[in-house]
Amino acid sequence: MRTFMWMSGVLAIAVSVLASCEVGRGGAADDAPQPIQVAEAGAEDASACFSPDSADGNEAVSPPAVSETSAEPMATAPPGFEPAAGGGAEGTSQELADGNGACPDGMVLVEGSYCPEPEQKCIDWMEDPAKFPYARCRAYEQPSTCKVARVPMRFCIDRYEAGDESGLPVGDVSWTQAKAACEAEGKRLCQEQEWVFACEGEEMRPYPYGFVRNPAVCNFEKTEGLVTQQGELADHRQPVTSNPQCLSPFGVQNMVGNIDEWVVLDKPHFSQKNGGRKMMSGLKGGWWGPLRNRCRPTTVDHDELFHELQTGYRCCADAR
Repeated sequence: MRTFMWMSGVLAIAVSVLASCEVGRGGAADDAPQPIQVAEAGAEDASACFSPDSADGNEAVSPPAVSETSAEPMATAPPGFEPAAGGGAEGTSQELADGNGACPDGMVLVEGSYCPEPEQKCIDWMEDPAKFPYARCRAYEQPSTCKVARVPMRFCIDRYEAGDESGLPVGDVSWTQAKAACEAEGKRLCQEQEWVFACEGEEMRPYPYGFVRNPAVCNFEKTEGLVTQQGELADHRQPVTSNPQCLSPFGVQNMVGNIDEWVVLDKPHFSQKNGGRKMMSGLKGGWWGPLRNRCRPTTVDHDELFHELQTGYRCCADAR
């Protein structure tokens, strides 16, 4: 059972919500790892205290007092758990072009010029960034500018987060499990820069929907009822097809909030929290709490076997 000890506040508006904590986990270390069973296609920043998302890029800015996870056993899927292939459900109102057959069903074509290093100026901080490493920004200056040469990109990404048979995003999944699940569908886990480009587009939007933070269109900024009476993270996931306005420039839905999404880091992260271990696992987008919930930040220091209720995924694939 996971238990959470609340300590000092992390974000000014959510002092009692995103405080630093120590995470304890049960389970035998010698459990045999089991892959997620993938169903046939047809339907679709506390991972630090539950882990707030970390610094932009791959900086090793660690959330306070999060326990090490390097020796943790891989999560096994609960009985009857079968995430749906394609990461989404049928019958949504957002039937966006897949690039004239360039992508498999349920995926969106992402094509254009990606900026590896944009300049995004916050003009209205919600917390003091000098005091809070995970400070949120209410509004950014428009437009963003690109400081380096752009890179052409063309690939496919799931329109929706990977969902289970109930329609909710799959949670409590490790990076290793997410990677195996994508590969079982003939896809792959998204690269970090692929995920970023699908989220922000050529306009380099800080949020997939624009330059002004708006929790009314996505599932984040929850501050009440985040913890159960047993001290566990309360489940506030919403169906993968919910929040139709939480849409990226390419038509990818719920890329921020709802659930953290595993990606393959563009370059290795050597975790000081874990004895300098080399890690390729990162989390993007944040979950339902009051986190940064934007396109650029990446959570690091959670290894390939880490899993919590709020860790999920979506897949990418090469375009035809």
